[in-house]
Amino acid sequence: MRPPSVKTTPIAVAAVGGVLYAIGVLSWLFSNGVHFWSQEPATLAFGAGYAAVGMVLTGAVPLYLCGRFSLVTPGLATLWLLGNTVYEWLYGMHLHPLSSYLTVWPLLLGVAVGAGVVEALVRVGLDRGVGRLGLRPLV
Repeated sequence: MRPPSVKTTPIAVAAVGGVLYAIGVLSWLFSNGVHFWSQEPATLAFGAGYAAVGMVLTGAVPLYLCGRFSLVTPGLATLWLLGNTVYEWLYGMHLHPLSSYLTVWPLLLGVAVGAGVVEALVRVGLDRGVGRLGLRPLV
C-alpha cells in the first residue's frame, strides 16, 4: 500500500481550502469598506495577521474535519454563518459592522467545531449501536 500523495491528504486539502476561503472573505470585506488602520505598525501587523489567520482557520478546520472524520456539520455551520452575514448585509439588517466578522472568528470557529463534536458523538454512538455511520476519512 503506497502512502497518499501530499495533494490529497486532509491537511493539504484543508490548507488550500482555508486559504481560498480567507481570500474570498477578505476580498469581499475589503471591497465593502472594511480596512485596517493604526498609527503603530506592530498593531497594524498584529490586527491584519489576526484577521488573516482567523479566516484561514475558519475555512480550514471544517474542511479538515470533513476530510479526516467525514464530519459535515462544521462545514455547513461555517457556510451558514457566512451566508447569514452576507444575507443580513445585503438587506441592511446586519447589527454589527462587517469588520466584526474578522474579530469574532474564534466564536464562529467554536460554533462550527461544537456542531462537529455533537455530530461526532452521535455518529460514534450509532456506530457502536448499529455498526453504521461511523467516523471514517474521506480523503
